[in-house]
Amino acid sequence: MIRTQQKAKELRNATRFSNLALPQQKIIVISDKIGTEPRANRLIVKWLSEQYGEQQGYPIAVNRLNECAPFLTMHVSKLERHFELKQLFQFIASCRKNVKVMHLFVWVAESKLKQPFVLPYLEHMSDTMVTLEDGQHLALLVKKASGAVTNKYYEVCATSTEFNVIETKRVAKEKHVQATAEPEPPINPATLGTFKIDLKETEQQAKNALTLPFEFFKTTPDGGKILYHPDAADDLDEEDPDDDLLI
Repeated sequence: MIRTQQKAKELRNATRFSNLALPQQKIIVISDKIGTEPRANRLIVKWLSEQYGEQQGYPIAVNRLNECAPFLTMHVSKLERHFELKQLFQFIASCRKNVKVMHLFVWVAESKLKQPFVLPYLEHMSDTMVTLEDGQHLALLVKKASGAVTNKYYEVCATSTEFNVIETKRVAKEKHVQATAEPEPPINPATLGTFKIDLKETEQQAKNALTLPFEFFKTTPDGGKILYHPDAADDLDEEDPDDDLLI
């Protein structure tokens, strides 16, 4: 009973979505994150019916980039297989200037986009940006002619005959904190080769007690001077071997 009363109260506070997204807004971009493109036309028809009545007629699908009607729908995932993106952008710009076009609905299935820059560029061109985030929530960015911009988050309260929304706060998604992995032990260089590079304690003591020749001569009176004592068999020539070079 309490839940029913709460639901009824929410419905009383709900707002018709078309009243927020359509009035005086010509280029309406729908960013579809949840794969509802097969139901796109029915959803757009419902918005138009709520705003203009059931006699407004059905929107015309854009296939050749030369269509002109009060209500047009573009499916980017389909058109980008046949046209260059530049052509699609030019058509959208031409619709903005065409007084016969009241609304151009540009449906963007994010999972089918081939180029990541397409969605930000379309958002820049849009008057209204609708982001279907999940089955129960959507974000709505509306650019007014005065230059004001509103960006709000809504809960969807759709029925078979109405598409209403209730403004709500965006709940931050919980981040899964990964357990901190234990640090790996430092690598022992002695285990990297096939030969022994470390010493036992007794070997290290013997190494430290060893006096190398250059260290021994440091303690002699002559220091590190080289002393040569010729043998009896040495053939020494007292003359200068370079005397003939005139150096």
